Amino acid sequence: MKNTLSQQLLRGLLAAVGLAVWAWPAGALPVQTDDEILRDFMWGRFTSLPQQERPKIGLALSAGGVRGFAHVGVLEVLDNAGVPIDMLAGTSMGSVVGSLYAAGLPTERLWEISTHMTMDKITPDFNVMGLFRFLFAQKLPSSANLVNFFHEQIGDLRFEDLKTPFTCSAMDIKTGERVVFNSGPLAIAVRASMNIPGVFEPVQYRHRALVDGAVVDYLPVESVKLMGADYVIASVTPPDFASTTPQSVAAYLLRVGDVRGAAMIEEAAQKANFVLTNRVLDTGTLELDKLQKAGEVGIREANRHLGELQEDILLFVMPYVFKP
Repeated sequence: MKNTLSQQLLRGLLAAVGLAVWAWPAGALPVQTDDEILRDFMWGRFTSLPQQERPKIGLALSAGGVRGFAHVGVLEVLDNAGVPIDMLAGTSMGSVVGSLYAAGLPTERLWEISTHMTMDKITPDFNVMGLFRFLFAQKLPSSANLVNFFHEQIGDLRFEDLKTPFTCSAMDIKTGERVVFNSGPLAIAVRASMNIPGVFEPVQYRHRALVDGAVVDYLPVESVKLMGADYVIASVTPPDFASTTPQSVAAYLLRVGDVRGAAMIEEAAQKANFVLTNRVLDTGTLELDKLQKAGEVGIREANRHLGELQEDILLFVMPYVFKP
């Protein structure tokens, strides 16, 4: 927490709103510190405010391959605590999780999806013919099946149909430009955002050749600010350089991307109001059998810092909670 809520502030605020906390009988309530009493009271006031009467809270979800499923655990904790999420921006796995959540899928459904997520849900080339295509035609696998997966989960949604505003990022491999999607069909945009370069062939869309947005926008804090967020929570799944050593060409390409991503995380995180760092160790980018493990890391990280996050939000929104 950036600032400690003081006992003096607690007493002043409680006196101002007429709460006789000190007169409560001993043993009537669980023993709480002054800061906890203040936080719980103010949090209830804050979460009861209509959206138009409080600052907008945005959530930036980083890239990270399978590690990025930690965002599901973070979202579950934020939901349970009543943290309002008014908008989201995601990159790569962050775009997959963020788009499904923005479409209205509960976190319970995201956990369920993770139990039967396999490579054939992403690519039609995860077979012998795909191997021949790669070896003899020198073509990378396609990530086309991800579009079908999205249609199965949420139908043919467009960005304009989402329950929560959402954007995602990709990169045009021909120009190196960041491409931010906020309109049009959702599935193809998310496919482009997680289309790992060197692993999948570029997505041809809107006269561009698109690959994973992690190359240019690993942690899309700036994107969610541009959407109008006043307060930004960043959920980060940083690369793990210590657990494994690359053993293949693809693994080396992914490691190079992770090194660049680590530098982008540091820069982008400084622009967020609060950062949750989910350290998912010993998990490769495409180890889909470890999705739930990553999600559990997100739960632990968010629970560990939930009190700090609530207090930081309250310090930010105090003028809105206690209007004269």
